[in-house]
Amino acid sequence: MRAARGVSLLELVAALALGAMLLLAAWPAFAALRSGGRTAAAAREMAVTLQALRWQSVATGRSHGLSFASDSIGWSWRVVQDGNGNGLRTSEVRDGTDRTLAGPQRLEDRLAPVRLGFPARSSLPEIPPGAGWIADLRDPVQFGRSNLVSFSPGGSASSGTLYVTDGQALYGIVLFGPTARLRVWRYDERSGQWRL
Repeated sequence: MRAARGVSLLELVAALALGAMLLLAAWPAFAALRSGGRTAAAAREMAVTLQALRWQSVATGRSHGLSFASDSIGWSWRVVQDGNGNGLRTSEVRDGTDRTLAGPQRLEDRLAPVRLGFPARSSLPEIPPGAGWIADLRDPVQFGRSNLVSFSPGGSASSGTLYVTDGQALYGIVLFGPTARLRVWRYDERSGQWRL
């Protein structure tokens, strides 16, 4: 009968060193996967929030939406509801005619370091079908000149895009106003293109 053979200290150290090298080599890919997953989750959460507000507007016969604001910390939003039957208006949100139902809320509070914004870059292409470049990389809430996203009781909405990042991964939530159709796009850094 053969006796069981042990492992020498040299073999154990070599195995541990090899394992450490493999872990170090895989770590950047793991970190990128984790980062992209968290940012994707935040983008989907914003899309679900927008869809819920659309259906709430249709069901209640009152416009609902999100009123965005920026401060020294970053971007936040409030859930707002039309208070006088003329749709949501920024001035009426400010004076309380269109009332705040919830907020302020921030992505960072639930999914840090994900936030509304862009990674540090000098330029980014527009989401298709756009053929140019995003005009203002300081403004991740791009709904015309307004920071108010509104859904009408008839099912239509404001048109525009919200951008979500963790500083590396980037997603764009595009809202097509007349149909309130939502699309979530991911920016592929390697190809320099937006992907569904």
